[in-house]
Amino acid sequence: MDFEGQKLAEYIYQYTIIAFGIVGWIIGFAKQDFSFTFYSVALGTFLSLILCLPNWKIYCQHPLSWQKPIVQSNPTTDKSKSK
Repeated sequence: MDFEGQKLAEYIYQYTIIAFGIVGWIIGFAKQDFSFTFYSVALGTFLSLILCLPNWKIYCQHPLSWQKPIVQSNPTTDKSKSK
């Protein structure tokens, strides 16, 4: 998972849990039953785990481009230690 994928996964899990919490709170308030709110948040958490925990291809679309290592042709020697 790259950095852009991590950002996308964070947005997905935050908005999923918040949306399910709001909908669950509204339904729970209308029905006067707190269990709707609890189960809605639990379902949102489970759904966000399924969407964000595995390393899906959607999270790997911006790979890092590493720099190539610098190879020296002649290693320098320290002549001050040859006393």
